[in-house]
Amino acid sequence: MTATGVQRGTDGVFAAWRLSWAEQRETGIQPITLLAHYGAGFHHPHVRGATVGEWPLNVFTDEQAAAEVPTLRAIVTADLHNLVLQRDFRIVPATMAGAGSGLSEVEA
Repeated sequence: MTATGVQRGTDGVFAAWRLSWAEQRETGIQPITLLAHYGAGFHHPHVRGATVGEWPLNVFTDEQAAAEVPTLRAIVTADLHNLVLQRDFRIVPATMAGAGSGLSEVEA
C-alpha cells in the first residue's frame, strides 16, 4: 500500500492510495486505487478508482468522512473486479489460498 499524501498538481490538489501485490504487479495491470482530487475548475472534490468513475466527495467533518466509508469500499470492490477482468481471478492471492482444497476453479 502506498499513499501520496496531499499533492499539488497542474490542475488542483490530490491524494492517492494504491494497493498492489506481487501477482498483480507481475501482470502489469494497475493497482487498486483511491484517488481524491479537487480540480482547479471543480465546484467540489471527487474520489475515483483506477478503473471506475467519479463520485462527489463533500466531506467537512469526521462524521461525513465516516459516512463515505461504504462508497470507498464500493470503489475498491469495483476496481478489483475490473482489474481481475483484465487478467483473471488468480491475481488475487485470497482466491488461490484454497487451491489445494479440492474445489474446481469454477467452484472456487
